[in-house]
Amino acid sequence: MSSRGSSTRKKGGTTVDDAIEQKLRKKKQQEKAYQDKLEAKIRQKKASSSNNYDDDEEEKLEEGMLEDEYGNAYGSSSKKKSSGDSASSSKKKRKKKKPSSSPSGSSNSLNTDGQPLFTKGGGDVRNKPPPSLADIEAARQASVDPLRAAEAERENDKQKVNPKFADLHETGQWGGLSKWEKYGICVLTLGVIGVAVWLGIQFGGGGGSGTEGGENQNTVVQTRAPTMSPSMTPTLAPTGTGYRLTTGLAMMKEISPSIALPNNPEALKGAKTRTGSTPQMLAAEFILYDDAQKLSVRDPTFLERYALAVFYYANGGCSGDWITRTNWMDPVNATNHCGVAGGDGKWHGVFCNLQGRVTEVKMNGNYVTWKLPREFVAFTELSTLEVSDNRMVGELPSEAISMPKLFTLLLNNNDFEGVFPFDVVKQGAASLDTLWIQENSQLSGRVPTSFCSLGSITLDCANFLPQPVYVSPDSSETTFVADCKAEPEGISPREYTCNTEVGVPVEKPADAPAPAPRICGTPAAGT
Repeated sequence: MSSRGSSTRKKGGTTVDDAIEQKLRKKKQQEKAYQDKLEAKIRQKKASSSNNYDDDEEEKLEEGMLEDEYGNAYGSSSKKKSSGDSASSSKKKRKKKKPSSSPSGSSNSLNTDGQPLFTKGGGDVRNKPPPSLADIEAARQASVDPLRAAEAERENDKQKVNPKFADLHETGQWGGLSKWEKYGICVLTLGVIGVAVWLGIQFGGGGGSGTEGGENQNTVVQTRAPTMSPSMTPTLAPTGTGYRLTTGLAMMKEISPSIALPNNPEALKGAKTRTGSTPQMLAAEFILYDDAQKLSVRDPTFLERYALAVFYYANGGCSGDWITRTNWMDPVNATNHCGVAGGDGKWHGVFCNLQGRVTEVKMNGNYVTWKLPREFVAFTELSTLEVSDNRMVGELPSEAISMPKLFTLLLNNNDFEGVFPFDVVKQGAASLDTLWIQENSQLSGRVPTSFCSLGSITLDCANFLPQPVYVSPDSSETTFVADCKAEPEGISPREYTCNTEVGVPVEKPADAPAPAPRICGTPAAGT
């Protein structure tokens, strides 16, 4: 029984293999028969249309497109052989082939040739116009060689350009111009550059502005300080001596009284030997001709050094009134007014930041005389100005005490007079915190509420309005502070002191050395 069972399984296994092989052979035979039948139809079609080459070519192209679109099952039935047997051919095809079910599962979705009525996009092929021969050829070319089709499309879309600029458009090189045209462009470009350089030298001051024999000294037209706006034509950076003299003098005239300086820098030569020279002329001559530092007019310390020189000549430094004037205008140690590393060589009372800009001027108790120079407006980085306990006189120039970074202003115990410009000072020196203007008996004014935000104010209350007196004999609070607290902001100064003391004039020490005779300048009338 066991041997018989094994024989049956072996026989059953052999039967299954044989069945599979038979099915494969049958399938191959069917495929071969289909291929033979298809080749026969193609040969028959070629033979029947040998007398009409154009019609035959169109049928072949259309047949190829139908094969690509619908597959091999519909490739042989895309064209009728002739108009006479079209009906019979359609009937034979309907009899021989049973098309597979449509996407909707109904035979109504097929046409009379057994092809689907709807394409993949949902359109009805019955409404689709037959393709033209050109469209068929283009589709065949695209399917055969897509790279060639893309190249042809790029050629059609290529922008039309001027033949002379074709090389520039294709390769980036301008080769379409003739040799003489290229030479002309080069010469024209060099000519424009040459003219620009010549204009820069002529009008930039590089050619010098001196005059022979001192003639026509007043013919130089006064100009304003250079602006930051660019010029219309390119110029070389002016660095000549003539440019430095004319531009430097113009910048000095911007911050000094106009009558204190001449219009021609040549008129400054020898000012220190003429008795009619002004302090501004002496300072300008020193900066433009005698100063060993030779600062450029583009250097921000140029005007600051000029303002210090004016202060020296106008306020007693030159005449020897100052008690201490270490290194001021010293031909040996006057190279840098800010000093060098370690503090050696610095002018007395002058302090600077790391960039060399003046930040503090402390000359209190040094017997400084005359008026506060308006040239102090050049100290745009100044935070502290202390000239208290001196012999300074005259009205206070608002521009010299309203620098944008001014924090501490001490003017007490001098002989200043006139109205103190509270509004201008607060508007310009928004960071001002300490203001001492007491012991100036001729100084007056009205204190606005904008000064409620200051940290410390000391003044002669009897000289200012509104009369800021103490609320009571035992109180340390003035009426001004009370008014500040009543404001919506409620801000009041930390210290608001009404001075009741009389200033003591500063005297020069008896053992002070007598100054050497020298011309220190006479202030111009009205300055």
